[in-house]
Amino acid sequence: MKILLFDDHKIFGESLSRLLEDSNEISVCYYVSNESDFWDILSKDMWDILLLDVNLREKSNCSGIDLIESIYNKQPDLKIVMLSSYDMPIYKQEAIKKGAVSYIDKSTSSDDLIKKLININSGYKTTLSPLIDSLTEREVEIIKAIGTGKSRHEIAKNLYISERTLYNHLQNIYEKLGATNSIEAYNKAITLGYIDPFI
Repeated sequence: MKILLFDDHKIFGESLSRLLEDSNEISVCYYVSNESDFWDILSKDMWDILLLDVNLREKSNCSGIDLIESIYNKQPDLKIVMLSSYDMPIYKQEAIKKGAVSYIDKSTSSDDLIKKLININSGYKTTLSPLIDSLTEREVEIIKAIGTGKSRHEIAKNLYISERTLYNHLQNIYEKLGATNSIEAYNKAITLGYIDPFI
């Protein structure tokens, strides 16, 4: 089994690469830490599994999830596995929807990770039930604006909508997230992955 690992954390990536290569089931685990090297090595060889981080920070112009479709255009038979510390339902949903075969939390043990990779190489795929009543792009925009601390009047003005329309959107957001106020809704949106808490 040949594995390519793309992660922006060098210590983690180098350590995991060595650990995986110690497994009898894995012949090669090549680690890259930036997008330029990633595309270069991807074009030079064929791989069985790609382990891809979600948040690539300054090492890529976009997230790992955003890279999935372009990667499949280069190697359609590659099995893409998201390996991330972002254990949020919306991220999992988006990754699987774009074609990732699995989404694994970085907190998993090395033994469990190797077992999962063996199963994935044999054809296993993760299936996820879609999130119930997902927020629309407009609703995500509104809940992010709520987190800025601006008044509802300011938010409505900045979004070019009436305060009544904003109120209706907020009621839909509260209902979908099971929240009773804007603070609770904002916190639940972070938990579900609609809002990146580090931005």
